[in-house]
Amino acid sequence: MEIDKLNKRILQLLQRDGRITYKDITKEMDRAESTVRERISFMEEQGIIEGYTAIIDKPRVGLNCSAIVYAKVPPTSLDEIAGKLKLVNGVLQIYHSSGDKNLVFFMTASDFDELNRIIKNKITPLGINDIKISIILKAVREIAEVNILSVDEREEMERAKKKKQMAPTPAALKSSGMKVGEALGVTYEHFKV
Repeated sequence: MEIDKLNKRILQLLQRDGRITYKDITKEMDRAESTVRERISFMEEQGIIEGYTAIIDKPRVGLNCSAIVYAKVPPTSLDEIAGKLKLVNGVLQIYHSSGDKNLVFFMTASDFDELNRIIKNKITPLGINDIKISIILKAVREIAEVNILSVDEREEMERAKKKKQMAPTPAALKSSGMKVGEALGVTYEHFKV
């Protein structure tokens, strides 16, 4: 099974709401629940879906200081140091990068003093000494969603969604007394032979 438009759409819905039910996905996509279950199971087994997580409002749980740390480490030790860095409480994301500082990581702590203690007591002992710290003053946009749809796929999806919203429901037709053809702008003369 490949990652086609249907799989991408499922991934998009799961990224927006990891707690969305199979029933809600099937309703949104107009597909059988068995199809949705099969595709999600496949993507979990293949490691495309690595897990489900909650997005936390850091300040509301006492994490009021976040920082981006740029570090220069010996290239031969990069993987080893990054592996040890994963175990440091407060380090959220770690990246190998190009340029003078070849290791970038995001941290969070209760305040600047705690952040400083973590760096001094946990990070520098790993051999990370040449660092630059940028304190995050304000988060403008923090999302966990990866945009996997192409521009064409997104536009096609929006058109289909609008078309679906515009289509009259059977109940609306019945209450208005309209026939399906009239609701869709089709006159019966079109079908006369």
